[in-house]
Amino acid sequence: MAIQINGKSLYEAVGGKPTLEKVHKIFYDKIYKHPWIGQYFKDVPQKIIETQQTDFMSDLMGGPSKYCGKLPVAAHKHMFIEEELFQLRSQLLRESLQEAQLSTECIEAWLKLDGAFKKGILKNSISECEKRFATDEILAFQNPNKKQAA
Repeated sequence: MAIQINGKSLYEAVGGKPTLEKVHKIFYDKIYKHPWIGQYFKDVPQKIIETQQTDFMSDLMGGPSKYCGKLPVAAHKHMFIEEELFQLRSQLLRESLQEAQLSTECIEAWLKLDGAFKKGILKNSISECEKRFATDEILAFQNPNKKQAA
């Protein structure tokens, strides 16, 4: 069952599809510009990922169910996502929710839903990544802001 806030679904509490679209535009503008996390999205048109994420979150939040893509574990199995990268994404999402002027209660509920997939997409090493299809590449990028050991 979807999260309820003051008797409304989270979808209704945040303002429905227009708010989801606004948040995802702000969020993916940040993602695509970021020197580290943006590398994971370089071959995916931003509008497509925004639309997919809006549909996915709509369904999770108790709104219309239109999402027909892969679930997070399957969609991210070819990506080396470690704790630091996940935390960066969570911070960018929090900033985006704040910029969209959602209430603290809605922000925390949204982040809770979003974080529910963490265990399934985090990996301890690149060897845990799997190609989704034969021509897929394993995506693993170093944080450009972190000095590499000599």
